[in-house]
Amino acid sequence: MGEICGPIQSKLIIMPPGQQQATEFIKNGYEPGSLPFMDKLVEVGVAENCKGLTLMEDGALIHTAITNQEWCDQHQIHKLDWPHSLPELNPIKNLWFKMKHIVTHLFNPKTMD
Repeated sequence: MGEICGPIQSKLIIMPPGQQQATEFIKNGYEPGSLPFMDKLVEVGVAENCKGLTLMEDGALIHTAITNQEWCDQHQIHKLDWPHSLPELNPIKNLWFKMKHIVTHLFNPKTMD
């Protein structure tokens, strides 16, 4: 998990494997990654406060869980609403696919040789 805004980027957080509950996602992703990143954007003047920032996530269930929505509301983090039938416009999806492909080929040899 990571965030990017122009030349500013968050630290990359490797999420634990397997399905996570919303509270775990908040603890493992939003709190150590998103909050410090958004604070940095405010610090460098990209926005006056977190109200001026928009978080873009895909429609994964973990991102749309009520617990996550409430946490974002509590921290005044606005999320971009994606229409349900919208074609994939999120460029990060292609990047994740390529990264997964590269990592799989680097660490999962096809033979025992």
